Order: sequence, then C-alpha cells, then structure tokens
Amino acid sequence: MRGMDQIFDHVIVGAGSAGCVLANRLSAGGASVAVIEAGGRDRHPYIHIPAGYARILDHPRLTWGFRTEPDAATGGRALDYPRGRVWGGSSSINGLGHVRGHPSDYDLWAQKGCTGWGWEDLLPYFMRHESFAGGGEGRGTDGPQRVEHLAERPELLDHFARAAEAIGLPVNADMNGPRRDGFATFQQTRRGQRRVSAARAYLVPALSRPNLSVIDQALVLRVVVEQGRATGVLIRQGGAERLVRARFGVVLSAGAIGSPHLLQLSGIGPGEVLAAQGIAPVLDAPGVGRNLQDHYIARLSFRLTDHRFSANRRIVWPRLAWEVLRWATTGKGVLTWSPGMMSLFARTQDGLEAPDIQINGGPLSWQDGRIGVPESEPGFTLGVWQCRPQSRGSVTLKSPRAEDSPAIAPRFLTERADEDCVVRGMRLARRWMAADPLRGVVAHEVRPGPAADTADALLAFAKATGGTVYHPSCTVRMGGDPGAPLDARLRLRGIDGLRVVDASVFPDIPVCNINATVLSVAEKAADLIAEDMRG
Repeated sequence: MRGMDQIFDHVIVGAGSAGCVLANRLSAGGASVAVIEAGGRDRHPYIHIPAGYARILDHPRLTWGFRTEPDAATGGRALDYPRGRVWGGSSSINGLGHVRGHPSDYDLWAQKGCTGWGWEDLLPYFMRHESFAGGGEGRGTDGPQRVEHLAERPELLDHFARAAEAIGLPVNADMNGPRRDGFATFQQTRRGQRRVSAARAYLVPALSRPNLSVIDQALVLRVVVEQGRATGVLIRQGGAERLVRARFGVVLSAGAIGSPHLLQLSGIGPGEVLAAQGIAPVLDAPGVGRNLQDHYIARLSFRLTDHRFSANRRIVWPRLAWEVLRWATTGKGVLTWSPGMMSLFARTQDGLEAPDIQINGGPLSWQDGRIGVPESEPGFTLGVWQCRPQSRGSVTLKSPRAEDSPAIAPRFLTERADEDCVVRGMRLARRWMAADPLRGVVAHEVRPGPAADTADALLAFAKATGGTVYHPSCTVRMGGDPGAPLDARLRLRGIDGLRVVDASVFPDIPVCNINATVLSVAEKAADLIAEDMRG
C-alpha cells in the first residue's frame, strides 16, 4: 500500500540527540523540516526518572534490541548493545552523563583534515548547547540542554576525592572545566528531579512551529537517490509505504549503528557487502560501516564496611518507597542518581597528551556484576575503561530488510595496546582504593578479588566479564582523505544533498562519554547546513 508523498526543505532521519538539535535549529531559521523517528513519544515514566535507566536499557519498545557478534577476544559472548528507539534516542535511555572530551581530541580531528573541527572551533558550540547553572570558564549558561551537578552527593564520594589526592591526582570542582585529569563528580542532563533528554531540550519546545513535522513510528527503508542526488527517503508507517521528499537535502542522524546500516540498505557502502545481500549499488563507499569505535568497560566491585556508605539497601523495598517519596517531594535521593556519580581521569604512562583511563562509578554494587539487582551487603562498583582504544570494528548488513538488525562487531580488545591499557587501569583502581583515606571505609575487593594478582588474570577477568559503555561512534567518519565517507562539512562524498550528523561522523572517539560531543557536532552542523542553504 502506497500513501501520498510529502515534501520538505530538510528531511532528518532520527530523533536522537543530533536529530533533535537539527530539527530545532533548522526550523527556527524558517526552513520546513520533517523528522522521521522509528520509535514513539517519550511517555514511559522511567525515561524521566534519572535512575530509571537501569530498567529500560533492554526495553523491547524503547530500544532496538541490538546485540553484538560473538568475539573470541571477549569470551565469545554476544553483548547487549542498547540504542534508543524513542523521541530523544539514546539521550532518553542513557546514564545522563554530560562530559566534554579532552581538547586534544578535537585538535586531532582537525589534524586529520577535518578543517574547522578543532577545540577552539568547537568550544563555542559546547557553550551554545548547554545551560549550566554553575557557570565558570568556558561554560554555557543559557543553552537548551540543562546540565546540573548531582542532586545528592553521597558521603562515599568525599572519601574517594581525598583518596585521589593521596595518590597524587587533583580534585576538580568542574569536570568540564579547563582541567580533565583528576577526580570530579559527574554532571547530569537533568533539571531538578527529571532527565532532560535532547527531545525535551530541543524537539518538544519547537513543536509549535508549523514548519516542523515529526513523523514517528515510521521505519526508513532507504534513502532515495535520483541522478546522483538524495531527494528523499522511503518510509513505512502503519503498514503503508510512502516517500518523504527533500528539496534541499537529507540528513541521517540515526546514530553510529543506524546511519551506516541505512546507507548500506540504500546501496551506499562497501561493494562486497551490497553484493552479498543482492542490493543494487548506488555508490561503492568502502568506509561506510568501518572504523567502529567504542569504550570497553571492566567493572570491579568492593565491599564497604558500613551500609551508610552504600545505597544497596536504599533501592529495594521497603526503603525504596521512602526514596520514591523523597524524589517526588524534594527532587533528591537515589532516584536522581545515574550509573556514573564520579569520575577519575588519569594517565597511566608517561608522555601522553591526554588521559588514557577513565574510572567511574558510585556507591552501588550488583549481584554477579549485572546492573539491576543490588547485593544485600554494602558495596560499590568501579568501571574502568580505556579512553582512546585502538581496536576497530564494523557495522555490516546481514539482510536487505530494514527491520533486520545489522552485524555489529566492535572487536573490543583485539589490539595488544588495549589489553595492556585495561590492565593498567584496573591496577590504578586498586591503588586508588588502597589509599589511606579509604581505610575503615573500603573493606576489601569482591570482583575480581585478590586471587587475580597477575596481568594475565586481570585481563582474563576483563575479557570474560566486561562490556560496552554504550559509546558507538566513527562508522561514517569525516576526514580530509578520500577514504573518509564524509568531507569536513559532513557531506557524503559522491552523493549530493546527503549528510550524516551523529556520532558516526567522529574520526576518532573522544576520551569520555560522547553525548555532549554529539550535541556540539549537531549545533555546528546546523550552521553548516544553513550556510549552504543560503548559498
């Protein structure tokens, strides 16, 4: 069944972080904009409760239900790979962490031919998107994206801060301030008691504009390319297929998994991948779906000496009832928490230009290390990840049907340098937890435990139990070299009128959580698109 075609100036695929930014900024300039989203509105209550992330990471309606391909380097396991399928995309299901990369991250982008993407170029866009009540050097205070310090600072974090100083690392009042190295508490995309996703920050406030349309519960089947130009997308909604046409251009903001997947479905990608699925080639673009980068996390857990340091008992009934009441009446308590309550950035080797390890966590510990069911005894969890992994993976079609998931192969820990780095990070975590200020607070290590006393044992634990931090990126990278699918204005080489704007455009992953960088990339992209439209 074929419905009537529609036409807009811009067609944006995906109402995630980048798509919401573009929808707001482009429609504010007077252009007609359609945003096409596979999911629905963000009505589920757990989306808006910060701690609700633990209940929706595998939600069958709010996520795509992706899993990775099993890999020998990570114990032959298929890992859950949550991606949001709802207004706000992954910003509606993530851990709320708002973290800027190290300035050298973006300067390295510029050095790879991404002209205009260095730190000084991007800083105004980091400031433009955020509204941080704390203010400070280089911080934005009147942007759409609300950012706040923790609503509640657990006592344990103060002990962690003193322990960081004891091992020679600084304590920073603002984790997004001039200095990244050292200890800091997390900042959250939150206003009071509620999450502020990109949908709430950017999309919902713009809905009253008559030139903005959101077409949700709609699956994009392919990008339509006519005479070398992207002219729209074919969608299926409610059993009917129709074209949504673009006068000026199509922008893919479907994320680091969705954007390369959709390009390949549209005949744009590695020729051998298209041929294997019987898809007629439109453009042989070998770089589409390659260069997948993500942060791999190994989680250590520790026993605490007293329940007052841990929230394990506070998140189960009957005490949870009190926490629900606190959240509803005061906007405080464990329901405002996120998985990362504090962070430690550190350099574990000499001569590095940026931290190579991030350690984060909070005063909760989980049975068997799986998020969701707390231990009955007091404990906490530390997650250790390598900031700049060298391992590279891919996103590849497994079927020519848009509703079928692609093959996601992150290839974690397939480079020796990554193996060595995760071991150094785990040893740093142990040294931190053994510092004098934590005597009488930290009782002992539970996972992996003292029996894991060699590099081989620590690496085996990381491979057998670790997983993603949910930061997929770099799969449709921009760059100055012909192997990069995108140029520095985020235009797809070889197809007119087609851009990609999301985490897939990164040349390399930043050292940290990626959502703040995605928002900044999208803010800059909106300017680039508006400039091109003006001619």
